[in-house]
Amino acid sequence: MKCKTAEKWILWSLDGRLDERRKSLLDDHLRTCPACRRLDVEYRAMMALLHESNGEAALPRFWGRLEPRLKEERKLVPLVLWERWALHAIPVFVALVVLAAALFIFTPQTREVSQSETLLIENTNPFTETKNLFEQRPPERRSMMLIFASLDEKPSARRRIP
Repeated sequence: MKCKTAEKWILWSLDGRLDERRKSLLDDHLRTCPACRRLDVEYRAMMALLHESNGEAALPRFWGRLEPRLKEERKLVPLVLWERWALHAIPVFVALVVLAAALFIFTPQTREVSQSETLLIENTNPFTETKNLFEQRPPERRSMMLIFASLDEKPSARRRIP
């Protein structure tokens, strides 16, 4: 058992809120831990002092000073709850940011593929398709295409004859 849990259970035992199972666990811990045993003795001594002083009147203006402080404490309680929530929310937020960044980095980006990349991916030869188209045309058209293709060539660097 941790000493922090033992301290909480010591206070519960003083209030009479500790069940038998926990009381036996606390007694086992108190036998082995001198620090918690000393804490138990101190708490019991404080309770004894409080029970001895029954009926003593409070100092003058005690309640007048205590009540405003209690009201201030009630105003601060929602802030404390917000702080507790925020302390738990920060690691969750950081984890979500890291997860989103990982998804952004490791998700493959889609982009358009060029025609030559498509031919490489499909492992096709573009000349076979051109050859098939060229062979399907009648011979007269092939001759005409060759003639027009030859006209598109650049003029030679020969000297002109006048």
